[in-house]
Amino acid sequence: MNLEIFILILFLLSSTLFLLIALIMTSKNNKKITKGKNILENMLSKYSASNRVIDSIEMFLSSKDENSDIRLCDSLRLVANAKSVIYSEMNKSDGSFKPKAKSSSNEIIIENFETEYVDNKSLAVITGIEGTAKILNNEESDIFPKWFEKIEFETVISVPIIGGFETIGCVYIFMENNTEKNIDEILKNIWIITNLFIKTKNETSINNFEMKEFVENSNIENNDQISGLALDENLELLRFNNKEISLSNSEYLIMKKLVDKNGEVLPYEEIENLLWPSRIGINKSAMRLHIHRLRDKSNSVSENQNMIKTVRGKGIFLDIS
Repeated sequence: MNLEIFILILFLLSSTLFLLIALIMTSKNNKKITKGKNILENMLSKYSASNRVIDSIEMFLSSKDENSDIRLCDSLRLVANAKSVIYSEMNKSDGSFKPKAKSSSNEIIIENFETEYVDNKSLAVITGIEGTAKILNNEESDIFPKWFEKIEFETVISVPIIGGFETIGCVYIFMENNTEKNIDEILKNIWIITNLFIKTKNETSINNFEMKEFVENSNIENNDQISGLALDENLELLRFNNKEISLSNSEYLIMKKLVDKNGEVLPYEEIENLLWPSRIGINKSAMRLHIHRLRDKSNSVSENQNMIKTVRGKGIFLDIS
């Protein structure tokens, strides 16, 4: 009896050991198969992403008759495999962001979307100020503009569009899925397209500047003393003959308005509206400081020709008489 029990126990132990060995072998094979599948999926994913990069570049470059803002959105949507892309342009005078172009699989009417103002401290404003991309899920709604409620997404990537040293806009890329696994690849591909867009913008700005310089000089060409005056809108420079000087954004806005006035008085109230469009936080001392610095810079570049004159209590004007 004891022998039979011993044989039975030995048989059970042998069977259990055999089953364990079989399970281990099967598990190893399954892991190899799974690993092989993962490698294949990663290769297919990378191949697909590479194709999207090539296709999106071709799309951006081949549709030059179309608005560059729309081409940007279409190309980014393709390269990121996104559900929707919206480009918001920054207003240089007050730092606000207004949706300007879109690309989406859904019907979106961006004309109804509200402007993001600096005081709101919403996502585009933060992205523009910090100059770095942000990746947020749809639950982090504290800094989202209200119109985000009309967009279906799981994750949003906000990317600043920076030309030279200044922000010119912000792109929202709305994704259906979580992007943690391949975010580096997505951001790299996004950078390729946004860089193309910035170069296109710069080329347009250069052409616009050449025409702007001609027009502005023709407005004051009857005055030999300041016939060499020109403004570089892209770099915010004041040029006089062969000299140039950098202006702050506020100084540039005032100088541009003076040129547009063509010798007429630019009232102080109009300068306030220019620097503080929302009429919030108006600082007359700061305004006078901007005017003082602009006058110093214009005198410096023009060898003290004193072209900016004051009408006491009213405003300033560009002396072209």
